[in-house]
Amino acid sequence: MAHVTTHPDRSGGWRSEIVPALTLLLFGLALWALDRVLHDYPHRDIIGALQAIPFSLILVAALISALGYLALIGYDFVAFRFIGLALPLHQMLLPSFVSFAVSNSAPASLVTAGGVRYRMYRPLGLTAAGAVAVAGLNVVTYALGLATLTGVALLLSPQETASPALSLPGRALGALLLAGVAAYLLMVRLGRGPLRLLGRTLRLPSFPIVMAQLAVSTADWLLSSAPLYILLSGVTAVPYFAFLTGFLVAQFAALFLPIPGGVGVFEAVVLLLRPSGVPAPLTLAALLLYRVVYYLLPLAAAGMLLAIRAVERIWRSDQPIRGLINSVWSLAPRALAFTTFLSGVVLLVSGAIPTDDRRLAWLAQLLPLTVIEASHFLSSIVGAVLILSAWGLERRSHFAYHLVRMLFGAGVLLSLLRSFDLRVAAFLAIVFTILVLAGREFPRPGGLAREPMGSRWVFAVGAVFLVEAWIGALLYRHVQFAGEVWWRFALAGQGSRALRAAVGASIVMLLFAVERLISGTVPRARHD
Repeated sequence: MAHVTTHPDRSGGWRSEIVPALTLLLFGLALWALDRVLHDYPHRDIIGALQAIPFSLILVAALISALGYLALIGYDFVAFRFIGLALPLHQMLLPSFVSFAVSNSAPASLVTAGGVRYRMYRPLGLTAAGAVAVAGLNVVTYALGLATLTGVALLLSPQETASPALSLPGRALGALLLAGVAAYLLMVRLGRGPLRLLGRTLRLPSFPIVMAQLAVSTADWLLSSAPLYILLSGVTAVPYFAFLTGFLVAQFAALFLPIPGGVGVFEAVVLLLRPSGVPAPLTLAALLLYRVVYYLLPLAAAGMLLAIRAVERIWRSDQPIRGLINSVWSLAPRALAFTTFLSGVVLLVSGAIPTDDRRLAWLAQLLPLTVIEASHFLSSIVGAVLILSAWGLERRSHFAYHLVRMLFGAGVLLSLLRSFDLRVAAFLAIVFTILVLAGREFPRPGGLAREPMGSRWVFAVGAVFLVEAWIGALLYRHVQFAGEVWWRFALAGQGSRALRAAVGASIVMLLFAVERLISGTVPRARHD
């Protein structure tokens, strides 16, 4: 689907402080709802559900997702006809795919995807005013099909799709949505001129364009829901209209909440509204795979296509080799900031999940238990500081660069001492090597004490710690975390070890947040 976020980040005043906090609160509530739904299921049920979905179904879901992204070209095709810029379809394939792949996952997706679309279509004749009109019409197109399909599904099977947990008045809500669609169609059909709204003049599309909007958006929603339905129905019986309405209501919730890609919110609503008889672990497993095939894979493909396009443009320049090298190094701070953040996540998550018993037993023959326990605790501290320091690399801070270098060195050693995890140690060592080579790209002197952290970094950092806490609760729900558990040091005490690591990382984050508040460095949206 063409995801649209209606709450772009705003700079200045109280909004800069409220928006990240509100977003994190809503994300935390979504995780709490997921935890309530999955409370009676051990994590092994979710792992088993993931293994129960055949790889052939995943391939089919990926192919349908590709077909869905192909259908998304219709959004731009209709909007460009509306502004009078007729482009052949083959010229719209790449810009449309990239912009929608970004909009489905990015924060402030309407703004982000609009900027990507404008940069890619500008050589083809798109003006800034035309880009705004295209973005506006795409929002209407997106909502038109969503409202139509949700209204029809609620009217056809309200008893199946109205969740007792949310007390959805099925038929009333369906009728209201269809009435809104009918009002829009009637207004366009009877309209004789531009519409005045909030002091602005809006040109209404023609009736044929509106019908094309409805057709494109309906096809989009049917195709975007199909991969998830395939993943579920291939394992258990799922009534289609009950599934479709739950899916669409979840998209409505994600549309009106300021969370990038609706992550967490969409999953929580789908789980709450899942048809009776469909197991919660299977639903969550299908949702996780759906995130991969419909969101992450297209986003990765879009990044690769943009990189190939940039390389081709540089290769046509007078000095292609030098241009390519300069472009790579210019991207190094942002790429290394992301990789550093990811490395911190790896250390935190690997500290929360149980270590392989055989590897742990082998390590215990070589090292004292106190070394293993201390390494596990300190590796989570290092992971937390890496996450909190990553934004400094994006600012090209020399201080952050040296701090992160030391943390990577410590992370390699600690990952070996705590569980002899060669994969994590090798990954950290590779990033450390790249950091050493890219040292000249971080010339900015001074510390970061007075530097405000961008709101997207605030959300990303807070979301990681919330997810870590949720993973810990999911994995160690059976452990009674009484006072003695905190002081239980044993090779088999994985729950106690994970608890201490999570508390240590949380204290680091709390101290950082307190320092930010005392220094008065609130988040600023303009850095995002």
